[in-house]
Amino acid sequence: MSSIVFKSAKEQAAAVRKRSIKTSDLIEEHFEQIDKYNPKINAVIWQDREGARETAWTMDKEVARGQFRGPLHGVPITVKESFDLTGAPTTWGDPQNKDNIATSDSDAVARFRSAGAIVFGKTNVPLNLVEWQTFNKIYGTTSNPWDPTRTPGGSSGGSAAALATGMSALELGSDAGSSIRNPAHYCGVFGLKPTFKVVSSRGQSIEELHSESDISVAGPLARTAQDLKLAFETIEGLRGIEATAFKNHLSADNRTKLNQFRIGLKLDDPESPVDHDYLDKLDKFVQKLEKAGAKIIRNKIPELDSERHFMIYLKLVGASDSPHFTKKDIKALINGVKALNNDRVTRVCGTRFEGLSLLHRDWIKLNAERNKHRLVFDAFFEDVDILLTPATGAPAFKHDQKGQRYRRFLTINGEKQPEMAQLFWSGYSGVVGLPSVVGPIGQVRGLPVGYQAIAGHGRDFTALAFAEAVERELVSFTPPPLCR
Repeated sequence: MSSIVFKSAKEQAAAVRKRSIKTSDLIEEHFEQIDKYNPKINAVIWQDREGARETAWTMDKEVARGQFRGPLHGVPITVKESFDLTGAPTTWGDPQNKDNIATSDSDAVARFRSAGAIVFGKTNVPLNLVEWQTFNKIYGTTSNPWDPTRTPGGSSGGSAAALATGMSALELGSDAGSSIRNPAHYCGVFGLKPTFKVVSSRGQSIEELHSESDISVAGPLARTAQDLKLAFETIEGLRGIEATAFKNHLSADNRTKLNQFRIGLKLDDPESPVDHDYLDKLDKFVQKLEKAGAKIIRNKIPELDSERHFMIYLKLVGASDSPHFTKKDIKALINGVKALNNDRVTRVCGTRFEGLSLLHRDWIKLNAERNKHRLVFDAFFEDVDILLTPATGAPAFKHDQKGQRYRRFLTINGEKQPEMAQLFWSGYSGVVGLPSVVGPIGQVRGLPVGYQAIAGHGRDFTALAFAEAVERELVSFTPPPLCR
């Protein structure tokens, strides 16, 4: 295991500044890591090594002159395949888009470059970013570095797997249905789903939409909570079409200790039962938080109907996904769900697929209901800093690529659950646009699991401060056995 590639991005940048390593040597260390582990994991699916080397040599000369482009000067990073990177394909895993070569950088990529990062590659995604597995007909399957028979998550599965194996120092992902958070949970790294709209997602689409898609956000993944904050600070900012009149106003949070936080709990729900061993791990994590001095607020959660909240999310996230589906696709999905004759699948998967053809007037009504729920969360966070929840219902599951996603089930606590039911934990904060950090808490049955820390609207730095305190006092990233 190369020690430098598992150092944090901040430490790698500091090593470059102190001239203890050349940028050109640092990039080669990452290339060696990719050569060693990527054949087994298939996380990094496109690279521009020649261009990265030329950039690194130029940066070496700048360092010699005492010149630095920003806080990430010389740090090698990769980004999710769905983000435009000049000269690289942006396909979203769809063979129809295999010749779609980006002619400019997405906003987030451009911001990483401005901070001095060397963006040298792209990581794998599922078709149209709508799976918690990462496979497609162009690039193949990405595997979990903790157990290659299992998924790394999706849709930012390649991102999390690349980070966990030291192939990249930072990553850029996106999240509408836990696409940052579940890969972070499954691979044992950190991920932030920011407050809706505060990070521009311009350049993350096949055809530019010129606005933020409902619920979906761009956000960072990292191996440390400190890096997660640095990456967020780097890419944070509205897209140009909105920045002409508005700017972000995110409250700072300078707390550094767990005993400064008030933490609410929602650790289970009938809509998405949580694996007993994972729930036990979360309970022990809460005990550690309390022992560290955090104020644990029990028996208080946002006062709303969680089932109705989930149904609103499923319809709205379905509507958000609708541009990727034809009328024929939608009809086939709805008929397929009906044919299963399974009430749970109909309620969860069928509701999401109904959203694919949602009428605008119905969207407006759901949006009004969603906003009422946002106000409930706002009231809750007047007295609470963090709402702690599971990231998903269980650890990473086995690869299962047969048929449509609605036909796939997970066995949790001895009962079969629709795989899509785990979307409850992503939609809980996602549908109302709240920031959520996922960070590691250890392993269950040899697989990593994490917490989800939800903060109030616009309080991204509170979620990040909590994650840093947890990392400092309780638990941090552990490399997978493959890399030890």
